[in-house]
Amino acid sequence: MSTMLKSSLAAGLAALLIAAPVRAADPSVPLREGQGVTTELGAGARAITYWVSAPDGWHVVTTVDAGPGDAVQQRLVVRFAAVLAPGQSQLISVPFAAGEAQPVLRIRRIGDRIEVALAPGPSA
Repeated sequence: MSTMLKSSLAAGLAALLIAAPVRAADPSVPLREGQGVTTELGAGARAITYWVSAPDGWHVVTTVDAGPGDAVQQRLVVRFAAVLAPGQSQLISVPFAAGEAQPVLRIRRIGDRIEVALAPGPSA
């Protein structure tokens, strides 16, 4: 990975983390359009989710940052995007250690709001 790409990745991730001060804790608190929410997934992984309205539905974008340590070259950053209609949901999970519960992020469109919360996952 080039130095320029590493720097861009680190800067982009830092901007996302600064722009997303809200923490996912209470799914009853609606996520406003364009507002980011950060969810700790455990084992050094976190997800940042936001949504925007478009003519074809609500576009929900989640960026997951996972991996050991703080060094950029050891991190894995993945972006998920979905268009959710009322009643639809999206599940995002990250790898987990044997014997631990798998962290699962559930994003649901319920009527005119988006809910972001951790959902129970299977254990190994």
